[in-house]
Parts: sequence; C-alpha cells; structure tokens
Amino acid sequence: QSADITLITSIVFGLFGFGATELFRRSFSAVFFDESSASGPSEILLLVAAGFATLLTCLAGSPFEILRVRSMSMVESEPIATVFNSFIEENRARKKGVQPAIESSTDTRRFELSDVKPLWSSFNPIVARELPFAVTKFLVFDLAASTIASAINSSGALGDTEIQVGVGTAGLTLSALSGAIAGIFGAFVSHPADLILTLTSASSRGGDSKNWQEIVRELLNEDGGVLNLFAGFPARAVFFFLVIGLQFFLYDYVKVLLNVGSDDLTLVLDVFYAVRKGLV
Repeated sequence: QSADITLITSIVFGLFGFGATELFRRSFSAVFFDESSASGPSEILLLVAAGFATLLTCLAGSPFEILRVRSMSMVESEPIATVFNSFIEENRARKKGVQPAIESSTDTRRFELSDVKPLWSSFNPIVARELPFAVTKFLVFDLAASTIASAINSSGALGDTEIQVGVGTAGLTLSALSGAIAGIFGAFVSHPADLILTLTSASSRGGDSKNWQEIVRELLNEDGGVLNLFAGFPARAVFFFLVIGLQFFLYDYVKVLLNVGSDDLTLVLDVFYAVRKGLV
C-alpha cells in the first residue's frame, strides 16, 4: 500500500542522506584539516557530518514521511496527490473548527503557507528518530568495515591482496556485511523514538490524541517497564539488517560502476576553496 509515497520517502532519507553525509565529511575534512596528513579525528568528522546531513534530510523528508504515515492509515491505497489534498482539506477544516468532508471539495491546488506548514509538524520527532539512527549507522559501518578489513589483511587470508571497502567482490561483500551490522545497531538506538512516533501518530488518528510524554509514561508504567520501549524491535532489526546492508552495497557498487573516486568527489570542493582564496 502507498508504494509511491514509500518509494519517494525512502529515496529522500536513503540516497539524500548518503550524499549529504559524504559531502559534509569531505567538506569539513578539506576546510579544517590538512589533506596531506593521514591523521585526523575521522570518527568525529563522521559523526558531525552525519548529524548535519540528518537535519537537512529530515527537513526535506518530513513532508513525505507525514504523508506516508497518513496514507498507511487509509483503507485503500491512494496516490500521493490524493493523500496531499486530503491532508490540506483536513487542516483547513480543523482551523475552521468543523469536521472535514468525506470527499474533499476545497480547491487544494491553490494553497497558502499555513496550509502546508503542518507538513513539518513532525520534524522534531522525526529528527529524534533519524539522528541517532544515522549517526550510529555511519559510525558502526566505519568501525566494522575497518576492523574486519584489518583482521582479514593481517591474517593473510587473501594472500598478497589487501581487501578494500567497496572495491572488488570481497570489498563489496565487506560493505554489505558492515552495513547490515550497522543497520542492527541503528535500529536499536532509534527504536524507542520510532515506536513513540508511531504511537503518537496512531493516537492522533484515533481521536484521542496523546503527546509523546504521555505515551512514554504509559509504556514505562506497564509490565515490562523500559523493555516496552523496544516492543517490535526484532522485526525492525531484521528489516534494517537487510535494507542498510543493501544500501551500503549499492552505494559502493555505483561508485565503482561510475568510476567515481576520491578525486572526483572532492573536485567541487577544490573549486569552492580556490574561489574563496581568490585563486580563480
């Protein structure tokens, strides 16, 4: 159901998140550190880059996420245009203090800023879910890939050939495996926020709207306590084990397929640096 909205949301949060993280990491490295030096707080750079990228990704993806969640509550699958029109109609009716019509009669092709502003109403909860997920995902991937590669290379399992992340069959397998591990850790740290966001959305649709503090209080007061915040985690862990592993595999595979190297990815940064220094 709602395959079109889900696909768009996945593209925004997945591909845009990868690209923005890579851009920020290389930008910060070029600006704040000597590129000729092999040393540098790479993990810190990665965390900061992932954080900035997540904020931008959430800003771009929040409208699609709120429409996706809304579409999943519909009895029948509807195209994204219909879901958007229904969302605008409902918010207009709420501002007027009336019940929204079953069939939208308002011309939603002409809307004001106040009509679309609620599309970002879930920005903070989405950031609370995506920020720990993204930061953990990239950090664990980096640590897992470097640790596994170092262990394989030091053992001499591949002979004189050293495994490199994303290079060759062994490197792509390493990318997929490290990404899968990162997916599990990312799912773990972000699961409470994802559960609370889901329950908050469900309560608002049911008419008995609850804020996130009330939902957390109810979960903690029930039998199980803190463990209730991780209800449904196994299924989500399996999902992200597969999805994040595939994401990192495809990301590195496409880079190899298009012959995109480090010099290509930093070329635009070199141009900006030269302009800033007045060299061109």
